This record gives sequence, structure tokens and C-alpha cells, in this order.
Amino acid sequence: MEIKNSGILHFFLLFYVCAGQNRCLYIKGPNLNPIRQVMTEDQYLSLCEKYLRGACTPQEEAILLAYQEAQGLSDLSMTLADEERLGKLLQARIQDSIRKQSPAKGFLSIRRLNWQVAAALVASLLLVIYLGTDLFKRQKFETGTVLVKKKEIGNRDISPGSANAVLTLSNGESIKLDGSTNGIISRHGNTAISKSGNGLVVSANGMNQENDALNKISIPRGGKYDITLPDGTRVWLNSSSSLSFPTVFSGGERKVILTGEAYFEVAKNKKMPFKVDVAGKQEVEVLGTHFNITAFTGDGDIMTTLLEGAVKINYKKSATLLKPGQMAINNLQNNIKVMPADLEEVMAWKNDMFIFNNENIGSIMKKISRWYDVDVEYKGDMSDINFDGNYSRAKGLKSLLKNIELTDKVSFVIKERRITVIAK
Repeated sequence: MEIKNSGILHFFLLFYVCAGQNRCLYIKGPNLNPIRQVMTEDQYLSLCEKYLRGACTPQEEAILLAYQEAQGLSDLSMTLADEERLGKLLQARIQDSIRKQSPAKGFLSIRRLNWQVAAALVASLLLVIYLGTDLFKRQKFETGTVLVKKKEIGNRDISPGSANAVLTLSNGESIKLDGSTNGIISRHGNTAISKSGNGLVVSANGMNQENDALNKISIPRGGKYDITLPDGTRVWLNSSSSLSFPTVFSGGERKVILTGEAYFEVAKNKKMPFKVDVAGKQEVEVLGTHFNITAFTGDGDIMTTLLEGAVKINYKKSATLLKPGQMAINNLQNNIKVMPADLEEVMAWKNDMFIFNNENIGSIMKKISRWYDVDVEYKGDMSDINFDGNYSRAKGLKSLLKNIELTDKVSFVIKERRITVIAK
């Protein structure tokens, strides 16, 4: 939750001090105007208990945060001696409050305790948990002062990727596309490369001479981009991907070179087949169709999924035809395997979604690494740890990791842009 950790202990102490005063809480809302929030002791105790479990709604968290700010709480540092004295003081006051109560038939019944005692017990419990559990960690400095901080995973979020790419022209010039303005980037004869929004457009006017020189658009980790080729074919590129293409398609074919992942909507031209050279390992040949290719370096398999039309996959001396809704898996060792495809899952990245269907944590973390530009390391056996779920790629990383942690299969430690996955 978003409450300032520097004031949490103040929150517990104020809760203890104010316990027994069955009053309304006055807090400040987002517009800084006082708000009269009426709560019974049961409601107040319930809210504190929910906070302890991390189950507060955003509105409830906002109430606690506003209450802390309304009390003017500031950063807190304590010495170990201070903590010991505070603990003894709380213990003495709780025991004194209990002695003043009338036992119910010789046995202490919590239902017979008044609001003061119940609140004091909860406050002391919160304090013990605050000081003693691994929810918070201590960092000692040379002065001997102990500061209490939340774990780093709860302090900051990691933003999702965005439109980001580098265009390398055939003459070697490189242009960063994330900050460049719209308009013409390069001209070559009767062709031009222009930036339009979050995409590139390669256009040709009039007659063009044959030109074998290739331009290259490269998408880094944490990036995505799309490009419209001179024939009208549109290509969407995922993170850690690249596409090499000529300024002009000439001769008897239209050929590009892909690494990583891309979705193609190929303009129809029966006289000039469109061919995708997949990192020099396989070739996909089409006339006009929609398909997705996944071929990240290090993944091993090349997956080609057909959404519309027809494609032919050329590998070594064999050719494999695909029908819409089919996926071809090429492990670069044996024959290509054709199977039905989950089109929603395959196209999730283009639609700014993560969709995990019984997917191994290793595969999931590769996608996370590419999209959020983070490094990943593992501790423990991950071979049998799989997950299901959907998550928007437009959101930050912290919430996704928290949802995965709820399965109690793994935990995460974040340090800057490195994530350690720990098997449970």
C-alpha cells in the first residue's frame, strides 16, 4: 500500500493513544478539505487488520494516508534503545489497563474488555509486527541510528515499454525514433522514409531503380514500433526485434529479414510474392495474408501463426503449407510441427496484453524482461511452475508480480532493474 513507511510507527502510536476515545476521525481528502469520517471501534479495528493483511481497498488506503498526513507525521528514525523503552512502556500500560477490568467468571474474555484495552492490544500487536517481521528491513548506518524501510519491491514501480526504435539507413546513419518529430526522415531517389505518430512509412513515387541496399529498424527492450513498407505491407514489431528492408521492392519478389517477433499484414501482389527471411533459418512465402512470426534469439523454436490467407514455410528442402488458425513450430532440428493455434494468446502482445495459459515462469519472465527492460535471475527449480492469467501491458510491473506472488509458488526481489525469481 502507499502509506509512507516513515510514519507507520507514528500511526500505531497515535492509534494506541487515541484508543478508548470513541470519536470520529477527521482527515483530509484529495482536495485538502476536512472530511468527517465516522467509524465505530469495530470498523476501525477491522480497517487496521485489513491494512496489516494488505487487503485495504484504494479508498481505505487513502483514508489511512490522509489521516497520517493530517497528523503532520514526518520521517522517523529510532535507535534500538528507543524501541526497547517504547516496548516496555506499551507493555506496562496494557497490563495496567487489563488489571482494571472485571474478569468474566474467572477468565479473561476479550468480548468483555472495553475499547481501550482491545485497541491497546491491537496497537501493540501492530507494533510488534512492524518491528519484528520481514515486512520491513533495517539498515544500520555509522551513527548507530536504525531506519525502517519497506522492501524495495513495494517502493517503486517499473514502467511498461513504449514506442521506441532505431532506424539504421543503408548509408550507416542511425536515427532514434522515440524523440524524432513527424515528417520525412530520409530521401533516396523517388522514395522517402517518414515518421508518422508511432510508425514509419516508406513511400515510393514514380519509377524506381533497383536497389539492393537495406535499411534496418531495430526495437530495443522496452520498445515497440510499426512500419508501412513501400508496397503497402504493414509490419508491427515487438520488443527485441528487428526488420531489414529495401527502400524499393524490385525484381520478382518482395523480401525482408526478421529477427524477434512481428505481425505482418501483407499487401496482395500475385506477380511479386512476399518473403520473410527469418534470421537465415527459415523462409515464409506469401502473396497476401496476415500472420505472426516469433523467432527470438535464444528461444530455439520458430513459430509461425496464420490468421488469414495462406503461407508456405520453406525449411531446408521441405515446404509446409498453413491454413488460417494453424501454427507451425520449427525446432530447427526435426520436421516442422503443425497444430491449432490460440490466436488470442499469439496476438496478445500486439493488442498490449499478456495472456498466460499454463505458461512456465521462465517463458513469462522472458516476456517481462523484454517489455519492461529488466534483467532476470532465478533461485530454485522453475521447471514445474506454471501460471494462467491476463494482464495489460500498459500497466506497471509491480502489480503483475504481486498477482503472480499470490499463487504462493514464487516470490520476487527487485533491485533497480534486476528481478530475482525465488521458487517456494
